[in-house]
Amino acid sequence: MTAQHPLTTRSRAQRLAIGTATLALVASLAACAPEPEPVAEPEPTEQVVEPVNTPEPEPEPAVFEMPADCTTILPQSRIDNFTEQSLELLGGPGSVYGDDYFFDPTPEQLVGGISCVYAIDGQDLSSLLISVAPMSTSTRAGVVNDLTAQGLNEDTTDDGAVTYSQYGDEAGVPAIYNIVRDDSWISVISAFGGQVFYDEAVVLADEVAGQVYQ
Repeated sequence: MTAQHPLTTRSRAQRLAIGTATLALVASLAACAPEPEPVAEPEPTEQVVEPVNTPEPEPEPAVFEMPADCTTILPQSRIDNFTEQSLELLGGPGSVYGDDYFFDPTPEQLVGGISCVYAIDGQDLSSLLISVAPMSTSTRAGVVNDLTAQGLNEDTTDDGAVTYSQYGDEAGVPAIYNIVRDDSWISVISAFGGQVFYDEAVVLADEVAGQVYQ
């Protein structure tokens, strides 16, 4: 039997001792290592739904409708006001005397419109002549030429309508207001002139437009 070298035996013993010590150290370190901290679970986030802004629909444009007679061209509040002033609907369709009130057709009647007279019966100087007529490409040019030839003041409203007017005066020159759109012609002639009656004529024309445009 071959005898082992003393150094060889010692080396193995040393390696065994070192290995055992190393394992013991690793086990000791593992035992002393801190427990891992728990990782917080992320809280679920709520999904925010942004409101959808639905655009408002565009309003339908007002459409001109030719009135059948004089009884529907003004609001009831205005008719009540005329009644308080003893102004009656004397001329025009639906009135006391109808179209027989006129000796000759008015320019508005000649293009298919109606003319309505509010007055105190028997007092011509109290009269208001309010007319409504439809306009078309074929009739509008002639109407505009006639109004221009009268030397009336021309102006344009914010919505593109053209007005032809005169203030008149208290000496007998009437207040006149015409407003001409592509599809309508509204006119008001007051037997009295001056700023007050002219302003009233403008308001009356606006009230008629409110009735004939729906």
